[in-house]
Amino acid sequence: MPPFRESLSKQVRGPSSRSKLGDADVGYQACEQCRKSHLKCDQSRPCALCKRRGLECSPHQEVIFTALEFKAPAGCLLEESVSSKTVEGPATFVDETQEVSDLYQVIGASDETWGVSSDQHLSPRPALSGHATPITDPTDAFFLWRYVDFIGPRFDMFDDAPRYFSTVVPQLALNDKLVLLACVAVAARQYFLVNEQQQHNHEQALTYYNAAIHLLSKRLQDSGPDPAIFASCLLIAHCEMVESKAADWGLHLKGTGDLLKMHGWHGTSGGLAQASFWIYCRMIILASLCAGKPVALEPKEWIPGGVFPDPTSWTLEAWQKKIVFLLGMVHDFWSRTPDHIDEHAVQLHAARWKDLEAELVRHQSEAPAVCSPLSILPPSGEDNPFQSVRYLNGSVSAAWQMLHTAFLILTICTPCSRASRLSVLSSPDLTHRAQTYARQIVANSLANQFSIAWANAVQLLTIAGQCLAVEPERNACVRILQEIQQQTGWNTRASVDRLGTAWKNSWRYEPGGRHSTVRHVDAGKLLYHVWLGEERSPS
Repeated sequence: MPPFRESLSKQVRGPSSRSKLGDADVGYQACEQCRKSHLKCDQSRPCALCKRRGLECSPHQEVIFTALEFKAPAGCLLEESVSSKTVEGPATFVDETQEVSDLYQVIGASDETWGVSSDQHLSPRPALSGHATPITDPTDAFFLWRYVDFIGPRFDMFDDAPRYFSTVVPQLALNDKLVLLACVAVAARQYFLVNEQQQHNHEQALTYYNAAIHLLSKRLQDSGPDPAIFASCLLIAHCEMVESKAADWGLHLKGTGDLLKMHGWHGTSGGLAQASFWIYCRMIILASLCAGKPVALEPKEWIPGGVFPDPTSWTLEAWQKKIVFLLGMVHDFWSRTPDHIDEHAVQLHAARWKDLEAELVRHQSEAPAVCSPLSILPPSGEDNPFQSVRYLNGSVSAAWQMLHTAFLILTICTPCSRASRLSVLSSPDLTHRAQTYARQIVANSLANQFSIAWANAVQLLTIAGQCLAVEPERNACVRILQEIQQQTGWNTRASVDRLGTAWKNSWRYEPGGRHSTVRHVDAGKLLYHVWLGEERSPS
């Protein structure tokens, strides 16, 4: 996974400390001479200071004793560090009873520190067996709080209790260094993007990110099917995607897809792996929408048997997850539509299209009561040219927005040959239906300004915005995209540029007089270019 800005990343060093542990993952620490002098060590062997002073540069040999009752559970940072360090010489205990010595173990001095961002020398942080030990580093604590407040709810948008990324993952972070680094990296990145005037926040985010990538690489080589690694991959991918162009999102998610295929995780795996899987599915759909290319993992592979198991009574969580599944199926139908279809293939294509339409209509009718609108208000002028439908919360709002996107795409994919598609999409009935769905998608973000829904809406708004033909509606779409970037940090500049290009090329010129022409928006042409997508559009 490439860093945010590779050239800048190479120049940014981790936070400094005075003669404390260096990068624990590569096994170095401040030498004995620099520690005694309270000087910053560059951790080379010999270090620059010892060479300049003509001293023998020797590694620090101090040992620390910690109670065995505090031994960390399997997979926690402390145990990983102990297993990778050796203490030279036998450790002996002098006490009146053997029982006392049995209560202790010897660990390396380099295991003293935990926080990656503080210049303070922290006391040891052993983890109680079965209990999480709180963060004591102030910078780590700040960004972990930011994660819990801003990032976790985004990931848990379609999850009910126990809301893994808001509750379970932060607890895992207290005992798992990779999870901690992933959490604070994505939170630090988001914090910088909404506070761009503070350059040191950018460097802090890159420092966390680079440390997370380094440790992730090591864990991928050494670990088995650990859902905590899956969750960390998603957080790191989010960290990369938030300011990348949508065309690059698939690249950031490729490694995560390879990981889940390796371990066979799917939509009914249970626990953190299942929660992570559905988040990954949302990510790959959003990554592929504007490009119009197939997602990295076909929807039929999301669930064993390839069919979503409809419950007898729909909960909000199940209803939302099926929307993700249906959007994936519709998107797959669109992206795999061949350019040239013979008569027999058109009939098969039309049958599949009708099945998908029936599924969408049926699922829309089965929405739980909690999904009902709280209010419906008429347009209120050029600032809000849409009907305003407000929902209970961000997750309900986002679910409807994704469902309407599925309807919009399916409408644009009405079965026909490529040669006749422009004329089919230009028919008044189809144009009206497509623009109705497009207006609902944009109006949703305008009326329901929830952070978690906004963070999910950028690609949906880009698809819908391209279908708009009226100037006030277009202006409102651009305005909401710009506000999303300001409030959430998601990069929407490329989306605004794409909308401008689509609208610029949508004009149809007709004679308007002896020496003039009249411009009209060609709605069919707008829909046709959405159907093409980036992958098939002419350069």
